[in-house]
Amino acid sequence: MTYSQWFAAAAIVCLPGCSTLSLEQVDYGWPVESVLTVSQSNVIEDVRYGLRTGVGAVAQEEFQDSTALRGARLRLLRNTEGYYFLTGPRFKHVYVFAAGPSTLVLNKSIPVADAGLKSPAFNQRPPYVELIDGDTFRRLLSSDDIVEVKK
Repeated sequence: MTYSQWFAAAAIVCLPGCSTLSLEQVDYGWPVESVLTVSQSNVIEDVRYGLRTGVGAVAQEEFQDSTALRGARLRLLRNTEGYYFLTGPRFKHVYVFAAGPSTLVLNKSIPVADAGLKSPAFNQRPPYVELIDGDTFRRLLSSDDIVEVKK
């Protein structure tokens, strides 16, 4: 066997093992939102989905006070693409985060209510997330913006 024939045979055997395994059509969405109370140390934790994170930076961004969310009940939902949507009472925005290595990175801050939300809730409406606040406030959200205002 010549060197080139040996190399070709080795490549045929080895190359299929070098390909990356990928699983397609993954749905990251949570069926229902999580309602999480911010601890005195500015942390929210969802044991069901294995998520724990500080929210002081969100409080600083939304209210210019890193401690403003202590004791608040925040709404968190993961959409089918894997983005995390976060908001709560008095929020003027929905914060959309992408998961990174040991971090959630802000993808977009979507302005939703000039006067602040009163009692928000999220629903899955694939491929969108629905934000509700009372009987007349409905918004369909993508990971980048408001897609539709429903009345």
